[in-house]
Amino acid sequence: MIILNITKKITAPFPYTRGFMVEIFSTLKVCVLATLIFFFFRPFGLEKVGSSILLGFGFIVFLSALINIVVSLFMVRPLINEEKWSVWKEVIRSLAFLCINILAIILFTKYNFDIHLSAYTLIKFIGLTLLMAIIPISIRVVSINNWLLKDKLKEAQQLSEVLKGRNVDGNTVVIELKSNVVNEIVKTTNNALQCIEADKNYITVTELKENEPKHHLLRLSIIKAMEQIEDENIVRCHRSYVVNLKAVTGVTGNSQGLKLVFSSGLKPVPVSRSYKKVVTEKLSLFK
Repeated sequence: MIILNITKKITAPFPYTRGFMVEIFSTLKVCVLATLIFFFFRPFGLEKVGSSILLGFGFIVFLSALINIVVSLFMVRPLINEEKWSVWKEVIRSLAFLCINILAIILFTKYNFDIHLSAYTLIKFIGLTLLMAIIPISIRVVSINNWLLKDKLKEAQQLSEVLKGRNVDGNTVVIELKSNVVNEIVKTTNNALQCIEADKNYITVTELKENEPKHHLLRLSIIKAMEQIEDENIVRCHRSYVVNLKAVTGVTGNSQGLKLVFSSGLKPVPVSRSYKKVVTEKLSLFK
């Protein structure tokens, strides 16, 4: 039972990032706190170390962390599937970041104090640090995940309550999506359209026809598709998705964010951070 509980915790979804600025400010707070502790209390025999070196230590730690964040968000992120990111992967990433920070600190110390360290000593020091850090890092990641999950579930429940018993009747308007290929057109309506999913240079248009989902593949970018749609309830909710809010019947969520649910049996569609405000505001207007 304990093993199953632990397995469930470490395999739970986790957001790959909480946003660039959130990551920066979080890192900056930790670096400033660590620098102030070293500056005022001078632990580990640092009483005779100059203030400029201690301030330099704080700067090096922050610079190392900043490089980690930039590489993670702008180089690694496009290569991974964020929806499959989980707690155990986040723990490993945090430990990898810690390794890089440790190396930066060692190099800074070696340069300023002319200390000779063998490869064996370096590996041993890093290994011991990681062993001591894995438990507190894991606890921190799980705690953040639990807090985010609780917050998202609460928000999803509030939006789902708004959607109950709403009236979505309205005029039927024909929507025509014209492909980049000549004579390739998908015709649907603002009431039938469920969502649009992008995949490279193609989109999949899903509509509800005779109470069954029907999919149409079209060679067209999601941006060009949105330019051909004039309906305030059909909005972008993710870099890969456009959704018809009139077709949404509920909202669910996990620590990674909110997901929109349909009654037609379609898979839930994620709402990304950059589109969340628009989507939630429009959903809240339904009566």
